[in-house]
Amino acid sequence: MRSGAWVVLALAGLAMVPWGATAEEPPLAAGYWSRGLSTGWGHSWRFGVPGWNKTRSDVGMVVFHPKLGRFVTDHLELFGEGTLFVYHRAAVSIGAGVTGFDGRYHFWTDRRWTPYLSLAPGLLWTTLDAREIDRTFNFQLHYGLGIRMVLPCGPGLMLELRNHHLSNGGTAGENLGLNMATAVVGMQWMLR
Repeated sequence: MRSGAWVVLALAGLAMVPWGATAEEPPLAAGYWSRGLSTGWGHSWRFGVPGWNKTRSDVGMVVFHPKLGRFVTDHLELFGEGTLFVYHRAAVSIGAGVTGFDGRYHFWTDRRWTPYLSLAPGLLWTTLDAREIDRTFNFQLHYGLGIRMVLPCGPGLMLELRNHHLSNGGTAGENLGLNMATAVVGMQWMLR
């Protein structure tokens, strides 16, 4: 059997394991802390908002995000996320910043797998030279849809598809903005 088939079988087996929550400790609840580390890949696209159909540059990047969050309700997690981008297309450059007032709304709190929506504004310093941005210091905004696996102990998994928007927020020159379609995968720990 090919190695890819083994991976599919292993994931199917994990999906059949009863990951149900216990009555004593729900997977997600107000007062819980979370921490995590994720990585991903993104590429410029024209269909992100804000700036619909304005992104024209061919930009690719690899991302790294450390995170720390706290559940303020059973469904709503507020968190901060560090941002490190390594742009590999059109030219090698970097970006670093922080998003500090981020929110993640989880649809279910009583299951091991839960879909969520996220929204995160922040600041970013970058050496990227693209026509859509005309400053070194910019604003960033990302929003997306993801799914999270929460385990009673140890790291849980998360997978998120997001739009990452980078622009000067209308503070200088023409504000076209750069949108990147980004896939992010990571590990997260719940601290009860």
